[in-house]
Amino acid sequence: MAQALAHGYLSTDRPRGCRLRPDRSQVVNGDATVVRPPSDQTEETTVDEKTGEIRHHRVDHDAGLQIEGGDRTVYGKKIVSQSVRKAGIAHSRIILNVDAARHRSPEEDPNREEEASVALRLSHEILDRAPGVLAFVQDTVWRGKHRTPLIARGAIVFTRQHDGATPRALKQYTYRPHCSHDVYSATGRACERLITVDGQTLYNPLPVRDLPTRKGTKSWRFYHLVEIPCPHGPHHELIPVYETHEDRAPDPRTQRPRFNRTEHLRQIPPATDYGARYLGFRQDSESLHSTLDFTHHDKRVPAYGTDGALLVFIGLAWVINSIARARAQPPPE
Repeated sequence: MAQALAHGYLSTDRPRGCRLRPDRSQVVNGDATVVRPPSDQTEETTVDEKTGEIRHHRVDHDAGLQIEGGDRTVYGKKIVSQSVRKAGIAHSRIILNVDAARHRSPEEDPNREEEASVALRLSHEILDRAPGVLAFVQDTVWRGKHRTPLIARGAIVFTRQHDGATPRALKQYTYRPHCSHDVYSATGRACERLITVDGQTLYNPLPVRDLPTRKGTKSWRFYHLVEIPCPHGPHHELIPVYETHEDRAPDPRTQRPRFNRTEHLRQIPPATDYGARYLGFRQDSESLHSTLDFTHHDKRVPAYGTDGALLVFIGLAWVINSIARARAQPPPE
């Protein structure tokens, strides 16, 4: 972290762009990778059915079946890392934080932390030391409950929208007789619900004209300034995209929070030009994971146990950060 701040990353003293288009050096990119152990053996002792030979194997008890890339099953241990770099400058990436995500049950591993919780903890550690962070980019492992505390601290949190999130009614805006608009959350943004001539329901995305922010006494507040098209002239409304007090109030019937707003509404809607730019930051972590895989034989890290794999990853981070430091030094005269 000290190296990143010394190089001008995550700093409040340099031009930072804005939350809609932040400078690349103010965006923290987080992701996880599955580290394969030296062996895929899951049994310490096996018996050959034909010869009766008893064989003893070394087993990585921290390894297990992990999901990588959303749908690919890989046997290994999961490592979560977060990094930052400058735009258009090769070998400028700096690894900020790294830790292991455990997958076993709490009974087997009392210190268990799954990937989303580890990434969230690492993000808070970065914010504690680098208040100049503008945004965090993460994959869909983060849900609304993970994004909410970071949003409250004033950060933009960009992830893809989860599949299967059903549209939710936000508010009906009425301006005059026969002029009302039903606004719903759909595809991660505010949409107007329309009924087509054949009776089908259509959710029309509302243009987001601005992202106003306000700093309260306890937390930050983010809004979408949306434009609602209307034959009588467009209407403009502020829609909160942070967890409001009303959202947290329990529903009398279920005793659960009324609305998980940050699960259904994104600060930066995915299907926009700004969202496409943020989404492009996500690919940055893939090269780091490829470097880890291809620097070891058969893409297997030569270490058993989570601590051993984490030590190997920290060694890689040390090398990458050292290269970034060397590239940042002025050339000798």
